[in-house]
Amino acid sequence: MENNIEEKRTDSISFVSKTEQFIEKNQKVIIGIVAAIIVVVLAIFGLKKFVFEPRNQKANEAIFVAEQFLAQGDFKSALYGDSTSTDRYGVGLLQVIDKYGSTKAGKHAKYEAAICFLRLGQYQDALKYAGKYNGKDQLTPVINEMIKGDAEVEQGNNDAAIKHYTKAAKMDDNPITAPFALFKAGVVYLMIEQNAKAAECFQTIKNDYPESSLSTEMDSFITYSQSL
Repeated sequence: MENNIEEKRTDSISFVSKTEQFIEKNQKVIIGIVAAIIVVVLAIFGLKKFVFEPRNQKANEAIFVAEQFLAQGDFKSALYGDSTSTDRYGVGLLQVIDKYGSTKAGKHAKYEAAICFLRLGQYQDALKYAGKYNGKDQLTPVINEMIKGDAEVEQGNNDAAIKHYTKAAKMDDNPITAPFALFKAGVVYLMIEQNAKAAECFQTIKNDYPESSLSTEMDSFITYSQSL
């Protein structure tokens, strides 16, 4: 029994000794690794505090004026800025995207640019910027998908439009955006004379979203679809 204990002690001492020898032999390497980790951590902290945060602040200031133009329905100024403005932040959404595209405001500017291009009738550009947007909130990704559908249907790409509207309806099953997206899909189905599928969209709105403002109008659309 005592021999076993002594052997374990000897093994432990041997292991510790080997560990100490390894550390002593590789001390410079280990110190270098630790120092490198510290440098990386400090660099990340420095980037966040002295680069990312100031850039986010500047992006928010830059997009503010553009969003005012958007709210007023001045889509061209929202996109390109107001050349007569004396405000040093009076730039357009495209400039915000170009300069601050990696910031939260810069990413949101892509979604707003898609809206502007859609309203200006520049449908390929609307699709371009809608395709670049990858929002994480609950509402804007759904609307962004419907923007794609609107741009496609305006160009006569009805099948593509239906796919976008159907996807938007499934992205968030709520009584506001889902029935609206289904309604758009139903209207396009009517346009391409797929009346049974149109009636199915309208019936889904009536059955699944009775609280929607669209629900009360669906009987007329269902009757119309079935009469064709």
